Amino acid sequence: MLLALMPLLLVACTTGGEVAPPTSSSPPKGDLAVLAERIDQRRSELKTARFHTEGFASDGASTEVRNVVDGTLRQEPEGVRGAMTMTMTTAGQNRKMDMVIAQEGIYVHVDGAPMPEGKRWGLYTSGNNGEVTALLRGFGPGATVGAELDYVQPRAALIVSKASEAVDGVAATRYDLVVDPLKMAKIIKDSDTQLQHTQLAEHGVTINAVVWVDGEGTPVKAEYRFELDGKVVKQSTTRFMEWGGTFDVPLPPAAEVVPADQLPG
Repeated sequence: MLLALMPLLLVACTTGGEVAPPTSSSPPKGDLAVLAERIDQRRSELKTARFHTEGFASDGASTEVRNVVDGTLRQEPEGVRGAMTMTMTTAGQNRKMDMVIAQEGIYVHVDGAPMPEGKRWGLYTSGNNGEVTALLRGFGPGATVGAELDYVQPRAALIVSKASEAVDGVAATRYDLVVDPLKMAKIIKDSDTQLQHTQLAEHGVTINAVVWVDGEGTPVKAEYRFELDGKVVKQSTTRFMEWGGTFDVPLPPAAEVVPADQLPG
C-alpha cells in the first residue's frame, strides 16, 4: 500500500440543498472560519516575514526525501512571492538549490547543474514549471511558501483541540485540525493537487494540521501531516518569524537568467 502511494506523496464542502430565504442577519461564523479570516487578514496587513521549513516524504520503507528551506516571503494581492534556499536529502545525498518565486515565474539555481556560459538561473513559467511546482507542492496545496496554512479551511477541516503553547518563547494558541481530503479536493483548483487529495482519501490516508497564532491572530507556525495506518508518511512544518520586517525579494540579474526550455537536457 505504501509503495503504491509513493508517487503522490513525493510529488508533494458543503452539501447542496434548497437555498434558505434571506434573513436579516448572517449566521455566526464558526471558530475555524474566524481563525482563517484573521490569519488571512494579518498576512495581508504585515506582508513580509522570514521563514524556516522542514519537511519529508516517505514510502514507509527505504525511500525518504527530506528538505530544509530558509528564506523570506512577501504577501502580494496576486499571491506569495519569496526567495529561498532549499536543501534536499535523499539516500544520504544532498542537493542544494536557490529559488525566487516572482510574478513572471520561478527562478531556480541548482548547485552543480550544467548551465549555458554565463548563466546561473533558469526561469520556469506556467508552460514548463511542472517539475518545480511539484517540488513546491511539498509546502502544501498552494505549492508556495506557507501553504501549510491552506489546510486552515472551514469547508474541509474541523478544530479538534485548542491550547496555549509557546513557540520559541513566543506566546501562542495552538489549534489542532482534522482535514477531510475529499472536501479539500473539491476546494482545490489545481487538477493535479485535486487528484492527489482524492487518491489520499481512496487509500485511507488521513490529514492532520496544526496552526499556532499569536494574540493578534498572526501565524507563528503551521504544519500538516499525512498519516497512513498511524504512521506519518509526509509532513511539512513552517516557522514564521519577524512578520512585518523590511525584507526584499530580489530578482536575479537578467544577464544570468535563461528560459528553462533552453537549459541543457
